[in-house]
Amino acid sequence: MRVFYFSPESGIYQGEGFLDERDLETVDALTPIAPPRYRKGEVPVFSVTSQRWMILKVAQNTNLSQ
Repeated sequence: MRVFYFSPESGIYQGEGFLDERDLETVDALTPIAPPRYRKGEVPVFSVTSQRWMILKVAQNTNLSQ
């Protein structure tokens, strides 16, 4: 089964992989729900409570010469 990993602390998407269905409950911070498409400057974040992905915009620091 295809699964999608996320950070247990922040919910931030961390990649995908494959796992036997019987092993799903033994691994934390994964879901069979695919994240939505996202663009540069966005990041998918999984909510364990609502069991869905959200897309958050990444703040960009435009003054990097400090």
